[in-house]
Amino acid sequence: MTSDGEAQLRADRLLVAEAHDVAEGWHFLTVENLAPNGRADALLYEEALDAFDRAVGTRECRHRGRVHGLTFGIRGDHAEQRIAWLRRRLEALRPPALPGFGTWDIRDGAR
Repeated sequence: MTSDGEAQLRADRLLVAEAHDVAEGWHFLTVENLAPNGRADALLYEEALDAFDRAVGTRECRHRGRVHGLTFGIRGDHAEQRIAWLRRRLEALRPPALPGFGTWDIRDGAR
């Protein structure tokens, strides 16, 4: 299989996996460009994790970190509203874009 074909197969598998999770009641939020680079960024990263903890309460949850971002997942009663609250909190924490650097990209879903 070509690398393009492999990439498409991987993308398709991720889409199916996310659809399965959503069918089981999971709601996700992904934040890209969140990689800590210095003390101020590390503190914002910790605040993002603290906001996730507050959003979750006692519900089932998971998060996955990558080189430049995090995906948050919440399952259970009012998970959709809790993800919406988390989005608003992260929007408030988002640092301003600097020329040539950008800022956090916050989007619904696990990809």
